Amino acid sequence: MPSLSLRSKLLLWLLIPLALILAGNSHMTRQTAQHMANVAYDRTLQASALSIAEGVRVEDGQTTIHIPSAALEMFDYQFQDHVYYAVRGPDQQLLAGYGDLPRPPRAGKMYGLVFYEALYRGERTRFSTLRRALFDLGPDASVEVIVGETMSSREALADQITQDAISSQLWLIGGTVLLVLIGVHFGLKPMMRLRDTLLNRNENELSPLPLDRLPGELRPLVDALNQTMARLTRQRDARKRFVADASHQLRTPLALIQTEIELTLRQSDTEGMRAGVARVHRATRQAIHLANQLLSLSRAEPGYVAQLQFETVDLLPLLREWTADMVPAARRKQQDLGFEGDGPCLIHGNTLLLHELLSNLIDNAIRYTPEQGQITVSVQTEKAAVVLAVCDSGPGIPLAERQRVFERFYRLPDAQAEGCGLGLTIVRECADAHHAQIRLDDATTGGLLVTVRFPLAAA
Repeated sequence: MPSLSLRSKLLLWLLIPLALILAGNSHMTRQTAQHMANVAYDRTLQASALSIAEGVRVEDGQTTIHIPSAALEMFDYQFQDHVYYAVRGPDQQLLAGYGDLPRPPRAGKMYGLVFYEALYRGERTRFSTLRRALFDLGPDASVEVIVGETMSSREALADQITQDAISSQLWLIGGTVLLVLIGVHFGLKPMMRLRDTLLNRNENELSPLPLDRLPGELRPLVDALNQTMARLTRQRDARKRFVADASHQLRTPLALIQTEIELTLRQSDTEGMRAGVARVHRATRQAIHLANQLLSLSRAEPGYVAQLQFETVDLLPLLREWTADMVPAARRKQQDLGFEGDGPCLIHGNTLLLHELLSNLIDNAIRYTPEQGQITVSVQTEKAAVVLAVCDSGPGIPLAERQRVFERFYRLPDAQAEGCGLGLTIVRECADAHHAQIRLDDATTGGLLVTVRFPLAAA
């Protein structure tokens, strides 16, 4: 089922409350109309009862009554209502009218006018009762006049008032809905312009959308879109940069391998062929190392890092295990690779990136530290950080070069060991992904000390 449009939802949110309000208001209007009709017709009942009461006389101790014709002619017979009356003397004897008319609910010695409703002869009837004192017959003597009228005319008047009120309300609601629809149409125009702007854009255009002439409700949406486009732009630029760097850097070793193979194929003696194969092997190893470094760099890119899962990890056992994995490579150069640590060392990190960071630090130390050198990996917890340090006895890095070595494919001018200039770049990207700070210093052993400070995670 397709979702409703914003215009339809706004209309529903308007119509449903208005319908509920109309229903409640119609009920209240009907009650008010009934009350108004009763007030209007009760005046006729009151006038009729008073007129009949005026016709009661006491002559020679006897109660007589003369009912004026106007007392019954004042009623409106348009709706064929029935009119009933009854006059009772001091002893409740019937003087005139219908003897079976219902008495008021609080019948007794009460004076004044009382209105009530009752079912009489199968019809709802409105009655008025008037009790009047007859002092000529004694202090407690009185006459009771009851006048009743069926309620067809009252109901008709109440219905007419209700219909007129509801009709006015419906016209008002209809006009309101129409004005709201017109307002929504013009109010949604900025959104439609935004939609057209996005649809008419080139597929490669990721520039920010302008925020001017936008209503306040759309600004957060457009701002979020601009942030998304900025992230896409960074990822696209990083991908383009990576592809350009990879194609440029891989072209040289592959061309070198092809040249060495062609030269080797031209050799006729065994020694020349062995030397050519050795050069091909060295160039191939360099190309493999470069490819691995490029893949590691791509995994450390911000666009890839955003998809990784970070969790609380203890860095101590991981570093101990990964350092042990690098011992065979150090032994080939007769180097002493050691590990020192005191835990636990809890950080919020990703094990894949942490492994890339440490393996590149140790690989760089092994490559640039001479044979029989010393490399120490240590980790410890300080006040609010976990500090990872890799110390070697190699040539170190001059102070003036310590910022440039983090650039891609940059190598020191006098670098002797094989490399591609990506190791510290990968280390920096992995450190940035963990919000860690990296620092290069002179080691006490005369080489380089690399320190990475990770924010401490809660236990």
